[in-house]
Amino acid sequence: MTEQTTPAETTGQRRLREARERAAEREANPASATAIKLPTPGETVHCLVSGTTLHRGGFEGGYVLLRGQQFIVTAEMIEASRDRFGRHRGVALVHHPELQKLAHKGRVLYAPGPTPEGFEPWEYGDPAWADARERARLDAHAQRTDAERRAALAEVHRRYGPAQPMNSFTKYISAADREAEADRKARLAAARAGQPFLGSSSEGGGDA
Repeated sequence: MTEQTTPAETTGQRRLREARERAAEREANPASATAIKLPTPGETVHCLVSGTTLHRGGFEGGYVLLRGQQFIVTAEMIEASRDRFGRHRGVALVHHPELQKLAHKGRVLYAPGPTPEGFEPWEYGDPAWADARERARLDAHAQRTDAERRAALAEVHRRYGPAQPMNSFTKYISAADREAEADRKARLAAARAGQPFLGSSSEGGGDA
């Protein structure tokens, strides 16, 4: 009688088996899954990325926030932060920056607590930074004496950092990137006007 041998398990098969075993363990023992610390209704949170849409729940749409803008979390906001698969995103993950990065393409949108004193309303390299740096640079060059100009330019470099290099080549921008940029500008315009942004997120629910 010929003895049958079991084929060796490949690396891909082993990983798939282990993933299924972990999923089965989580279903059998939910307490073993990583717990998410949700914000408490009434808690103060501030925004880190201008153009972020904060969904308020129900049919009220959402508000587009500016960097540094703070607000009070509500139970409706937490519930509205779920995506179509029921997973928490956005403000619900305020205490989990690493999970925010996973949910929002590497971005951390929210931080707990009031806006810190001296918090800059821009991030290095973004359009708001470029505008602020250029205005400060022009003001520095407008100083009356060489000493004043040198001191003002040093302060520009200290506060805003070095200017970004100019590229000599033409960058290809895809249709998706153009659409995303148009969406970003619409969000910022709504935020500056203090109006709700009623457009839907391409992320499929939750905060954008």
